[in-house]
Amino acid sequence: MSFKLHYGWIIVLLSVLLYLFGGTLNQAFGALINPLEQKYGWSHSAILAAYGISAVAGALLSPYVGMLNDRYGGKFLIFISIVSFLIGAIITALATDVWHIWVSFGIFMGITHACLNISLITTISYWFDKQLGVAVGIVQAAQGFGPGITTLFLTSVLPILGVQNTFWFISIGGSIAMFFLLIFYRSTPQSYGMTPYGSSEAFNEQPSKNEPLEKLRQQVHAKAVQGTSEFWKLVVVHHLGCVSHAVMMMQFIPIAVTAGVSYSTAGIAASMFFTISSITRFITPAIAERLGARNTMFVMFLWQAIPIFFLIWSDASWHFYLFSVIWGLGYGGEGSAFAVINRQYYGRGSFGRSYGWQIMGAGLGMAVGGYIGGPLYDLTGSHTLTICFSGGASLLGALIIFSMSSTKEILIPNWEANMPKNLET
Repeated sequence: MSFKLHYGWIIVLLSVLLYLFGGTLNQAFGALINPLEQKYGWSHSAILAAYGISAVAGALLSPYVGMLNDRYGGKFLIFISIVSFLIGAIITALATDVWHIWVSFGIFMGITHACLNISLITTISYWFDKQLGVAVGIVQAAQGFGPGITTLFLTSVLPILGVQNTFWFISIGGSIAMFFLLIFYRSTPQSYGMTPYGSSEAFNEQPSKNEPLEKLRQQVHAKAVQGTSEFWKLVVVHHLGCVSHAVMMMQFIPIAVTAGVSYSTAGIAASMFFTISSITRFITPAIAERLGARNTMFVMFLWQAIPIFFLIWSDASWHFYLFSVIWGLGYGGEGSAFAVINRQYYGRGSFGRSYGWQIMGAGLGMAVGGYIGGPLYDLTGSHTLTICFSGGASLLGALIIFSMSSTKEILIPNWEANMPKNLET
């Protein structure tokens, strides 16, 4: 019996590798705070402004990136992200003033992150009719162990090579690897002469024979999606979840160092929660597909929220290791079911522009959470208020999820009825 691997699974592998090389630096930015502070004397607020600018830039670009994804496909956006990554990493290697980091991370890494976040997930949704939860889960898992690897790499290499040499290596090596992977990437099954995995018939999600009609269908579907209250609640929920974990991503190492833990030990603990989050990043989409995404997300938001408050009393290495294990599972599951809940609420359809709005909410959340810890620490000299802010954001997100509709039925089953009557379907 011969076995033939569907190319959709190759796309999953390529997506994982592209994210590992290009999408992890932003999430591992917390590992740069102490080295930059020690080398240049910059304040926490000044350093974290780079991450905040990056998240805001990515968030504001996301709706437009989503439109470009619908029009030109994921491969085009990934090319843009690689070029932006290369420029940003080179500027970081050459940086001598804090505003250089604001430009390199703030602008160029923001563009990179927005393009990768939207293109990789929406492309996966085009390639899979069945097993979407498994496919998305694999890519989401990379968003866990990828930053874990990068954090461990940075905390190990930066003390030896320094910022400049480290980023020269990242810029050249990462860009070459991503350009190579892009050769094999395909935006849709149709561009490879195939149908999605598990599809019983050929369908056409992307513009082909009648581009104006397909563009109109995309607009009508997007209007129907955005006309539901659940869509906008998802934007807010994505925002709050990202506010919460962005605080931890940026402040965990400084919190541990302030508590008396060494920089290298704090880096290992941080890499642990990133890596452990891969478990729930992988299984949460599949669980959500089977048991319903709303209930799954509610549990995961609570799981992300509650352990955070225990950091207030943490002052030993084992406290931070234990936190990483427990919190990492909630953090990994918190944002991993959004692709599934969108499919359960809105069915199959071109979703780039609508998902872009949700990514915008997430990006603004990453900006707020990633930056707020800096000024709060500079103002109070303590991380306690920052910790409470992080946990509270997740708790509020859980309450909003609890108020949302069941995922048992599609919310817009008759959206095609809004198409102009004089058009052939």
